[in-house]
Amino acid sequence: MSTLSLYNSKDVAVVFTLFFIVCSVASSHIVHTPSPKVFKSRLKGQVVCYACISSANDSDSQSYDSSSTADLYRTLEKAGLLIPKHITKCFESYLPNNPNYYQTDLVFCPNTVMEPGACVKLKGHHNGDQYIYRNCWSNMWIDKRPYARQMSERCYIDELVQNFVATSDNKICFCEDDLCNNSHSTLLFLSNDLFLIMMFIIFLHLH
Repeated sequence: MSTLSLYNSKDVAVVFTLFFIVCSVASSHIVHTPSPKVFKSRLKGQVVCYACISSANDSDSQSYDSSSTADLYRTLEKAGLLIPKHITKCFESYLPNNPNYYQTDLVFCPNTVMEPGACVKLKGHHNGDQYIYRNCWSNMWIDKRPYARQMSERCYIDELVQNFVATSDNKICFCEDDLCNNSHSTLLFLSNDLFLIMMFIIFLHLH
């Protein structure tokens, strides 16, 4: 009787071991895909964005240099960017109650399946002063370019971003919520390789 009990115990142990292995193998093949964010702008077919440009020396009348501003505009235009309305308060402000900042222009841009779109915020330095550029994707290019939705909710600072416009310390961010290209947006950084691939695909559409 004791021998039979011993064999039964071994059988139970073997069964549990096999069950654990099967469960482990099965779980290794399960792909946990997070639910994609549903952007309201996609549902309504358009996104509202801030559109303006400003630099750090705009608010200082003593250091303001109109020739430097004109040179910045030429530099951005050479990169293929349209220049939005110049607003002094377009520059970054992290004050929670700053009504002047919200006097900037608002633009309504398409965000559909056929014509994806996003709000854009570009920051960089020109002649030692930081500048900021806000717009939506469809309004920012002299020659229209398709938007890759994989870039949404991300910021990029890699070599391609540094080289596409002749300014320094560049950072560009994309988002799809209304007015998300403000001073308080929190976005993630994406790997350089993936951004290079996506931008390469975009530029392929242009040639």
